[in-house]
Amino acid sequence: MLISKKWLNDFVSLPKDLSDQSIADLITNSTVEVEQVSDQSDSFDQMIVGVVETITAHPNADKLRLCQVNVGGRTTQIVCGGENLQEGMKVAVALPGAKVRWHGEGDLVELQKTKIRGEESEGMICASAEIGLDCEKEGERDILDLSHSDAQAGEPLAKALQMDDVIFEVEHKSLTNRPDLMGHYGMARELATLTKTSLKEYRPSKITEGKKIKLNVEVKDSDLCPRYLAVVVEGVEVKDSPLWMQQRLRSCGIRPINTIVDITNYVLLETGEPMHAFDADVLGGDPVVIEVRRAQKGEKILCLDEKEYLLDEDTLLITDGKNPLAIAGVMGGEGSGVQEKTTRIIFEAANFDAVSIRKTSQKLALRSESSARFEKSLDPVLCENALRRAVELTQELCPGARVCSTVEEKAKKFSSLPELTFSTQFVNDRLGSSLETKEIQDILERLGFVVKEKKEEFTVVVPSWRATKDIQIVEDVIEEVARISGYDGILSTLPHFCMTPPVQDPVRLLIQKAREVFSFHAGASEVYQYAFARPETIEALGESLEDSLKLENPLASDRPYLVRSLIPNLLETVTQNQHLFDEVRIFQAERVFQKEREGAVSGVGSEKLVYQPHFLCGAYARKGDVDPFWQAKAMVESFAKAIGFSMELRPAEKVLSWQHPVRQAEMVINGQRVGVVAEVDPEKSKHLGIDQRVSVFEINLDFLASLPTQPVKYEPITAYPSVERDLAFVVDARVECQRVQESLTKISPLLICSDFFDVYCGKGVEEGEKSLALHFSFCAKDRTLASEEVDQEMKKIREMLAKDFHATMRS
Repeated sequence: MLISKKWLNDFVSLPKDLSDQSIADLITNSTVEVEQVSDQSDSFDQMIVGVVETITAHPNADKLRLCQVNVGGRTTQIVCGGENLQEGMKVAVALPGAKVRWHGEGDLVELQKTKIRGEESEGMICASAEIGLDCEKEGERDILDLSHSDAQAGEPLAKALQMDDVIFEVEHKSLTNRPDLMGHYGMARELATLTKTSLKEYRPSKITEGKKIKLNVEVKDSDLCPRYLAVVVEGVEVKDSPLWMQQRLRSCGIRPINTIVDITNYVLLETGEPMHAFDADVLGGDPVVIEVRRAQKGEKILCLDEKEYLLDEDTLLITDGKNPLAIAGVMGGEGSGVQEKTTRIIFEAANFDAVSIRKTSQKLALRSESSARFEKSLDPVLCENALRRAVELTQELCPGARVCSTVEEKAKKFSSLPELTFSTQFVNDRLGSSLETKEIQDILERLGFVVKEKKEEFTVVVPSWRATKDIQIVEDVIEEVARISGYDGILSTLPHFCMTPPVQDPVRLLIQKAREVFSFHAGASEVYQYAFARPETIEALGESLEDSLKLENPLASDRPYLVRSLIPNLLETVTQNQHLFDEVRIFQAERVFQKEREGAVSGVGSEKLVYQPHFLCGAYARKGDVDPFWQAKAMVESFAKAIGFSMELRPAEKVLSWQHPVRQAEMVINGQRVGVVAEVDPEKSKHLGIDQRVSVFEINLDFLASLPTQPVKYEPITAYPSVERDLAFVVDARVECQRVQESLTKISPLLICSDFFDVYCGKGVEEGEKSLALHFSFCAKDRTLASEEVDQEMKKIREMLAKDFHATMRS
C-alpha cells in the first residue's frame, strides 16, 4: 500500500523537524511496517521546465530541428525531433547529468553535452515515456506539452508535474487487523496520535438532495449488507480528471481513467471506503431500482475485467431488480459501468460482510482494491462520509453536476460500541510499566476513545473505526497504550516469584537437535513450507489423492490438500532451487495431517481432529554424476548418533511408489522402524522437473520420542593414533551393503570403523556387478599399530570378502 505525504499533510500538520525517514521509523515502531521511503523528485533530478523560443531546421538532418530553449535565465540549444514542437511551447528539458530512457525503452542513460549531426545539443526535450510518465494520447514522436501549466522557465520539472511527493510503502499484511489505516485519513489520524499534533476533522459538505428522480433501494439480506447508501447525480462530464488528482492516483499506484472513475478511486484512497458508480441511464426505469440480493445458482455476470463469472447462492449481487450490475464489494459489471457519454450516475457507498466478500473473492479467484478492504471489516460510518466526498468532488470537477434524488439509505440496527472497564494498576501489571493515570487517559483520548475516569479506574468507549473485530477486550486497549507510550519504554525485569521448570516436550528437543546437526554440522538449510499440497505433486509421486485430506475452503485454490508427508513440498523446493545452486541440502521438521487412526485425538462432540504427527524430512541433490543416497544416509546417521541412538539400515519390506527400487532403506532403532531414506525414482523426479538425482529421508519424530533412550557409555579417547586404509572391490549387484558391513564388524578387534564412500556401476564394471569402496580405521588401545599388523588385518578382510561375497579386488 502506497501512502502520499502530501495527501497526509491535507489532514495533519507534522512537525517540520521530523524527516521522512523519521516518520517511517515512527510508523514502523508503533503501528505497521514501512518497507520503503521514496522521493518522487529524485527521478527528475536535473530536469526543468523550458520554453521553446525559436525553431530552425537542422542543416544535416531532415527530421531534426534546432531549438533555442529558455531554461530560466539563459537560453540553450537543443537538437530535437519532436513532431508537435511549436515556438512558445513549454516543454520538459533534461539537462546534462539527468537520466532518461531513449524513446521510453531500455535502461536509464545519463545525458551528456554532445553534438548531433554536427550541431551542439545541451540536453534533451523529452516525451512522457522518456522520463517515466504514462501518456496514451501522445504520438510516437510527440513531446510532452506543459503549456497548460502555470510553470515558469527553469522551474524544477517535479514541481511542475506535481511529482515532488514523498511516498511511504507500507507492508500490506501488517494492516490485516487495522482496516482503519486503509485510507490516507486513517493514516493521518494515526500520525497525529503518534506526534501529538492536531488532526483536521473530516467533514465533506452535506449533500443537497433533489427530487427530480426517484431512487428505490432494497436490501434483501441485511446480514451480508448491513448498510447501503446511494444517490443519483446528473450533469456529470466524463473527461480527463485534473492533473493534481491524476498525480495523486499515480503516486498510489492507480492509473487515471476519467473523472467519475478517478473520483471513486480517490475517495477509496482517502477514506478507505470502496465506492462504485453506475450509469443511471443504463438502469433506466421510474423509479430507478437498486436491489441487493444473493445470486441465483448458475447466474452469470460480465465484469469490468472483461471476464464472465458463474455465480452461486453465496455470492452477493447488486442488481437493477432483474439483471446483475456488480458483484457486491468485489467488482462492477461491464454493462452498467460509466461510459464516455454518461451524464447521469448513481454513486454507491456500502458496507458488506467481511467473510462473505472473502469467500466470494476466493471462489471466483478475483481480488480487487475493494475486496481487499471489505474483507477486513470496515467501519459502517465510513459510508456516509465517502458518499458526501464523492458528490463534493463531482461538483468541483463538473460545475454543472447536481444531485437529483434523495440519498437512499438502508441499514440494519448496529450494536452499541464496546465499553471496557479496567484500572491503572491492571495496565501496569500487564505491561510491567509504571504509567500514571493521566498518561493513560491522554493516550486513549488521542486514539479517539471516549474515556470516563473515576479515581484510578477507566471505562472507555471504543471508537467506531476500531470496533470492527479490532478492539474487543481490555487487553486490546492495553496493547494500544503500550505501543503509543513506546515498547522501548518498558523496562525488562525478571519475575519475582518461584518458577517450576516446565516439562520439556521430547519432540521439541528432537527438533532442536535436528537443527543443530543439520544446520550447524551438515550445512543444510531449514525450510518452512505451506501446510498445503498441490494435487499435481502428490500424483506425480505416484500417491493417491484419496489418502490425503482435502479442504472444503482452501486458502489457495492450487493447494487444496493438507500435507500427509513433507516430501512432496520439499521436492518442489528442490525443483525451484536446482538451477540456483550446485548443491541443494534442505530439511524441515513439522506436523503432517493424516486420516484418523487408532489412538488419534478426537474433538468434542461430533468434531474429530485429524492425526497430526511430527515428521523430520530432508532432501539432498547435487549437480553432476553424484550418488545422493549416501549423503542422505550420512545425514540421518549423524542425527541418530547425536541423539544417542544406535541406528540400523536395512532394505524396506515395502517399497513406496516414489522410492528407487534398490537405493532405499528403512531406519530401525531398538528393533522399531522409525523412518526411511531413499533415492527418488528417476521417473518421478523427471515428472517434478528435477534434472538430477535426489535422495530424501523421513523420520517419525513422535514415534522416535516414544522409544526408550539408550544409555550412553563412556569411552575414553585412545592415546594411540589410528591407521587409515581404503579398499575397492567388485561384487554381484544384488549384494547388500548392510550385509557387508555386518560381516566386517566381526572380523577384527582392531577395526574401529568402516564406512562406504562409493558405490559405482558403469564403464569398467561388468553388467550385473557393482564396485564398492570402503574406508577403514584401525586402532589398538595399548599400542601404536605397525604397518605390518594393519596389512595382516586387511588381508583377512580381503579373504573374507572373496569367500563370503565372491568379491574381486580392484587395483
